[in-house]
This record gives sequence, structure tokens and C-alpha cells, in this order.
Amino acid sequence: MSAVVIENLNHKIGKKQILKNINFVLKKDSISCILGPSGSGKTSLLKLIAGLDKVQTGRIKINEKEVSSYSKHLPTEKRNIGFLFQDYALFPHLTVKQNLEYPINYKTSPHTIDDIINLIKLPNSLNKYPHELSGGEQQRVALARSIISNPDILLLDEPFSSLDLNLREDVRDDTLHLLQKSNVSVIIVTHDPFEAMFISNQINIMDTNGEIVQSGSPAELYNNPINSYVAEFFGETNRFEGVVKNSHILTPIGKIKAPSKLENQKVKVHVRPKGIKLNQQPTPVNGIKGTVMASKLMGSFSFIHLSVLNSDNEVMHIHSHMPPDFNPKQSSAVGIEVDEKQAFIFEN
Repeated sequence: MSAVVIENLNHKIGKKQILKNINFVLKKDSISCILGPSGSGKTSLLKLIAGLDKVQTGRIKINEKEVSSYSKHLPTEKRNIGFLFQDYALFPHLTVKQNLEYPINYKTSPHTIDDIINLIKLPNSLNKYPHELSGGEQQRVALARSIISNPDILLLDEPFSSLDLNLREDVRDDTLHLLQKSNVSVIIVTHDPFEAMFISNQINIMDTNGEIVQSGSPAELYNNPINSYVAEFFGETNRFEGVVKNSHILTPIGKIKAPSKLENQKVKVHVRPKGIKLNQQPTPVNGIKGTVMASKLMGSFSFIHLSVLNSDNEVMHIHSHMPPDFNPKQSSAVGIEVDEKQAFIFEN
């Protein structure tokens, strides 16, 4: 069963097109992510689902019932939707317990105050006010308040963006556990691809034109990006261009196999840094080689900055991620191999 279905949704603010031909399905009791850069229309989409804005063209269904179209608009308060904004929106004059009791239907919720306060790991904070809590604690209370109201759909708009890195990881982990235990259907908006992969079952990538470019599981999008935009959304890539000959594309880091349908066509090649495998060798190096410009330990991996020569003997700079114990000296020569599972080829 589908919790949310969006069909052919378009939206303008003034003359500016904010959303373009959005089609989207959220399965019951699953977590779906809207991933995209600032200005791609992510928050506008949430507002339309929540009923905070009216649909201009297209339609939205919640639990198989139409709630929004050009001719129909079910008010927000009748949609049974929980909405968590970036700023948490706790009532400053109410204690944590009073904030949790505020939703009108909290008494019929399957979650008790005691259960949920333990679940968000704040058992001694019921009588505290929001200003007495840290940012992460406020976020967890706001999330708990959204869940205790027992919504059919929970909408989260960049809920971790204001937290520092270490706190963000802890709160994100706690949030995922809380959502999984609550059996609620969730749409989360973020611009962070790691966050999208960590917390959701499905990712919908939007571009700055307000279109959904590709939808699928985190593994599908990471391993089978449909174009350069999607490939680069999941982190830096090394980019090359060329013409496919004999089912291969020749790059400064070696030959890479290309689909036969691209024969004789100009293509773009993206290779993730972890797909460039290096080995230290004495000079001269046989085969494809690079010169180490810098080697930096980044904790879980070594970041290697290389220079290589293209077919015109021009210097190009590429990046490789290697195991943390691989730290070649500056100006040393290294051999290069390509893991083709981390290489993606698209029509130019």
C-alpha cells in the first residue's frame, strides 16, 4: 500500500518554475528521501504534501485518497501529517513534558510519554525548558512530539542541518532507530547524500530545475547513476572526455571498457577516487603511471593527489583514495589501475 502518491505535479511561485512534472511514491511504513541542492524545490514539495500550499497542477494522494489537486484541497489539519522543521519549533514557555503533551491526539497515541522519553534518551529532562537543552536534545524532543501525535505521514525538513558534525551523527542514528520503532511513513528532505543513504529506503534526486532526475534505493543510485549529475552527487569524481573506439575509452589513467552502444560517440567518464588503485614502483614505471603531488591521511583513507599526462602530454590532476597505510612520498611515481565498477560512462 502507498502512503503518498504524487502525479504530474508542477508548481510556480510567480513566474518561476519551482517544481516540474514530479511523480513520486512513498510506500507504507518506509522512509523516502528527497535529495537535492538548495533551490531545487525540496521544501516546496513538502509544503504541498502537508497542504501548506495549494496544488496548481497535478494531484497528491495520501493513503489512497486524493487530498490535493487543482479543484480539491484538504486542509492541513485533516491530513494527519507530522512536520518537523529545521528550527524544531518547540514552545519555549512549555517544559519538555508539556511540549510532548501538546499534540491534540497524544492521549490516543500508541507511545506513552515515559516510553518515548526513554527512547530519545532524555529520561531526566521532562521538567526542563527548551533553552535548558542542547541543540541535539531539542531536536530529539521535537521529533518525539511529531511521532507521539501518531501521524500517518511524517515530513522532516533538513532536521539535522543545524547540528555540528559529531552531534549530527549521534542524533541521526538515534532518529533512525526511533523511526524504525514507530512504524511511520517518512519523507525526509536533505542536501547530504550520506544522510540520505544512511536513513532512507528510497532516494529521489532533484536538480535545480525542480525535477526528479532519478529515483531508487541507495545502492541503485550509487552503483547505477543515470547521468553525470547523479554520479557526482555521491561525492567527487575524476572526469575525462573522449571518443569510444573498439568498445573502450582511452583516458590518462588507462583504457576503460565502454558499452557497445556508445561506439564512436563522444562520452564523459567519471571515476570515483576509490576506483583509482595505486601501487608504489621504482622509476621508471611500466604501464600507466602518475606522479604524487601530495599524500594526506584523512583518517579512514589516504587522499592522494596525482598528476598524469593526457594524450597531448598536458598535465591533468586526479585524486585517489587508498587505505590509510598507503602514504607515498611527494614526487614519487606510482602505478595506476582502474576499478571499472567505480567508473561511469555517459553520452557527452
